[in-house]
Amino acid sequence: MADLNYIAAGRINTTPLDLNGNLEKILKQCAQAVKEGISIIAFPELAISGYNCGDLFWYSELTKSAQHALLNLKYSLPEGIVVGVGLPLTGSDNKTYDAYVLLKKSKIIGISVLHSCYNSCDSRVRFFRTPCVEGLSFNIGSEIFTPANTFEVELNVSSKQTVTKRVGVYFNEGDLSYLDKVELLICPEAKRFELFDDKQRVVEAVALSSTLHCQVVTTNLLGCESGSDIFDGLSIIADDGKLVAQSNYLSFKRADFVTASSGISEFLNEYDTIVRSVALGQFDWMLKTRSHGFALSMSGGADSGLCATCVCYGQLAALDELGYDEYKELLSALKFEVPAFTGDKQSFVKEKIMPQVLTTVYQGSAVSGSVTRTAASKVAHNIGATHYEWSIAKLVEDYVAIINGTTPGDELNWDRDDLTLQNIQARSRAPGIWMIANRYNKLLMSTCNASEDAVGYCTMDGDTAGGLSPIGDVSKSRILKINQHIADDGIEVVKGGLKLDVPDMSYISAQAPTAELKPGQTDERDLMPYVILDRIHVLHQGELYTPQRILDTLVEEYQNFSRDDLKLFVKRYFTRLAVNQWKRERGATTFHIEKTDLNAKSGFIFPLLNDGYRSLLEDLK
Repeated sequence: MADLNYIAAGRINTTPLDLNGNLEKILKQCAQAVKEGISIIAFPELAISGYNCGDLFWYSELTKSAQHALLNLKYSLPEGIVVGVGLPLTGSDNKTYDAYVLLKKSKIIGISVLHSCYNSCDSRVRFFRTPCVEGLSFNIGSEIFTPANTFEVELNVSSKQTVTKRVGVYFNEGDLSYLDKVELLICPEAKRFELFDDKQRVVEAVALSSTLHCQVVTTNLLGCESGSDIFDGLSIIADDGKLVAQSNYLSFKRADFVTASSGISEFLNEYDTIVRSVALGQFDWMLKTRSHGFALSMSGGADSGLCATCVCYGQLAALDELGYDEYKELLSALKFEVPAFTGDKQSFVKEKIMPQVLTTVYQGSAVSGSVTRTAASKVAHNIGATHYEWSIAKLVEDYVAIINGTTPGDELNWDRDDLTLQNIQARSRAPGIWMIANRYNKLLMSTCNASEDAVGYCTMDGDTAGGLSPIGDVSKSRILKINQHIADDGIEVVKGGLKLDVPDMSYISAQAPTAELKPGQTDERDLMPYVILDRIHVLHQGELYTPQRILDTLVEEYQNFSRDDLKLFVKRYFTRLAVNQWKRERGATTFHIEKTDLNAKSGFIFPLLNDGYRSLLEDLK
């Protein structure tokens, strides 16, 4: 195998529109790469502008600023290194293109543009649908460049040897036919994190290096740059069918690079990976909104317990990966008190940091029980959150009294006004926790999950209150398994090493899920078994099955249920899915985690006004 230590995959945690900040991170990594003898470093797609600039990509001021940043990079680079970097550029046809530029000190080597928007649902082409065309050119400063996919590049592959290598740029499969014989292929990416996507991308990178008999370096954006999408920072170096280096996944670093000597990092298991992705999203939200941590209405149930635990995991992972000095610098900028490091990392985070970062409140009602109250308190104290308890019973009584006083002789009762009386309890919890969040400049988290989101099993302006819904794209059946895993084994921060221990999660995992808004209520009694609800969701969103085919599939898979019961579940799911799109469109921002994302902003597009699936359900057999 050839010596690949001259190559690096750079990755940075970008912020959209922060061209100066992104450029500063790129230059810092370039300077460090030169010190380590790196000859070429490839940064991700749209690393200068950030990926999710939305419609601003079509504003000339953004592309002009991006070009200005590119020229600053050109003249600010250290000698002896070639850099690849992505940015939006305006072509000679006045359209905006997703471009990738190779350059070195005082010289732009060439520009590439993707040739095919081969999948319009791919996250990268939600904004870019203009592929490279014949005759296209780009004016950069006083020079004109015609886009290409292969370039002759002089590289210092060792201290005594300079060679010319054929370097290619590959956005997607549409570029293959445009590549000449290459020795090094750069694959810049802006791929959002999606569960179970990691290993497949490694396989594809290795296979590409085998097919083209070349060296391949892939590099992806890192972190939650703009709200919903989390970029995993997965960087890969492969050589002629062999995996040489594989970065860690979902890094908390603000910027770094991966080389052949970095080795192959192991992936965490499914449940630990989900927690890490949510925690990284939360951590970036805290930093980029300059918030003093988080506020959470802690019900003692599975969802709020997981949201709280992810916050603690994020602090522990950040301290471990960034190191104390950088971690302290980031938190001190948000006015957190970060004392001198003593003891082990976990006790330091729980005892010194978490009381400042997370405030939780258990808001009991007349129908709340001691089980959920105890569970909320145990988990909150187990992770070190500042925890309060109060009752909303009097608030609910006062609201009911107001309505009864307004409509004398027509008093509210559970037989007729079940939903009304449930919802007022959920809504009475919102003002108090909002006050905590506003008073202390904290981000209020909503605790909705993907299963409840699908069928609208939530109260608008109640349990949906908040600006961020961290687990809104994680199915409830998976959440229940994650919590059991946390209670039994803890959550790994480092494969085979540091882990977060939350044994008191057992107080939550032992319960049947309940919104606790009326006596004897359980979620699955109101809806259906979560495992079936989530299976319907996957078959519909992931496999694109019709309701009839879904029913037939369920009959085969769940033989302990009658066909009539399963038919009822299918009808209930689709009816509720159809009428609750308005809730999904009003909901707080969720992170994209599972492939079957119902996020109305970046996932499942569905009409607000529709026939309620009646035409597909009326003939269900």
